Amino acid sequence: MKLRAFNPRAVEWQRMHVVAAVFHLQHGHLDPTDREKHAELVSWLTRQRYLGGQGLLDLARVSELDALGMIWSKNAGAWERGHAYAAAFHDQHGHLAIPATAKLDDYAVGAWMRRQREADNLTKDQAAKLDSLDELWRLEPDWNRSYRRLLAAGGTLTGPANRTGGEADPAFRPGTWLRKQDKARTDGKLTDQQTALLDALHGL
Repeated sequence: MKLRAFNPRAVEWQRMHVVAAVFHLQHGHLDPTDREKHAELVSWLTRQRYLGGQGLLDLARVSELDALGMIWSKNAGAWERGHAYAAAFHDQHGHLAIPATAKLDDYAVGAWMRRQREADNLTKDQAAKLDSLDELWRLEPDWNRSYRRLLAAGGTLTGPANRTGGEADPAFRPGTWLRKQDKARTDGKLTDQQTALLDALHGL
């Protein structure tokens, strides 16, 4: 019977991949910044970036790391890093309506998201990556969250202004919010996307 040769490097790679996976599970991203607490993982990820950049990393391993949100261009990829944190926020909250002051593991993900909303030079690929997380990411965060609360409350356009969002969201007043949107529409303060989203509710 032939025995498969023991490969210490393969075993070590799998061990560190587990460490990376645990970190991703706990934090929602793969960007450890505490070089003392996560020294081994930081060093290993740096090595994987180098191997990947040299074309020396097996494609299966590249795919495994991509699944964890690997940031391949740590120094040059500021956008890639921000997207990793935005994806982590989305995993936790289900949307990208991130307050401008929000931070995730000391990363200013809210400020980064605000820059994306204001940017006019995003590539199609970058915009598509954000769209895949939340098609409403271009909306102002407060409006985005209120619109989602309206949908959760049934998306009803009619009813008393003081009705609530129900047991799940008793503090929300869908009618009051919708009246504000009617005035904003009249004043020309709604974007085309906001107008289209509200108009679409007539078909619900």
